[in-house]
Amino acid sequence: MSSGRFPVGEEEDRLLLAARGDRDAFAAFYGDQSTRILAFFYRRTACPFVSADLTAETFAEALASIHRFSPKRGTATSWLYGIAGNEYRQWLRRGRVADRARSRMGIQPIELSSEDLERIDALVDFAPLQAAVTAALADLSPLLRDAVLLRIGNDLTYEEVARRLDCSVGAARVRVSRGLARLQAVMEIG
Repeated sequence: MSSGRFPVGEEEDRLLLAARGDRDAFAAFYGDQSTRILAFFYRRTACPFVSADLTAETFAEALASIHRFSPKRGTATSWLYGIAGNEYRQWLRRGRVADRARSRMGIQPIELSSEDLERIDALVDFAPLQAAVTAALADLSPLLRDAVLLRIGNDLTYEEVARRLDCSVGAARVRVSRGLARLQAVMEIG
């Protein structure tokens, strides 16, 4: 939606300021930013469903907190990426996507068709990231690697991870958290 009249950052700022009272302006801001935010999450989660949910959460939170945006503190794009980063960290901590903001705003989960999945998959070249994650997993201690693979790779609950690793649920949470913290730097590539 670049009219050529304003630099892109300034135009995004104007759209977001206008969106405080104009849903069409927010829809235009969403249209300009949604693909980049989706790719941001997809590079980090490698899951189109989680990426779509986190994108929806990010825009629901942006709409709910639009009154907090001020161009004096940064651009609309940096403000949005700040929200996206917070949503990603919350998802990592909880091990699932929070749907409170989406529910509060009455936004339904995004239904993805196979064409949508292919389009999302085409947004990111995973070869460098996959090699980096494989190497980073190999560098983790066996306790941390097993915990991360069981929780994230196999999508097991912390209770199931604890049973398989013969440890307490608290110890399983700590192992997963420490493993993810070490892998997070690798996931920030790109």
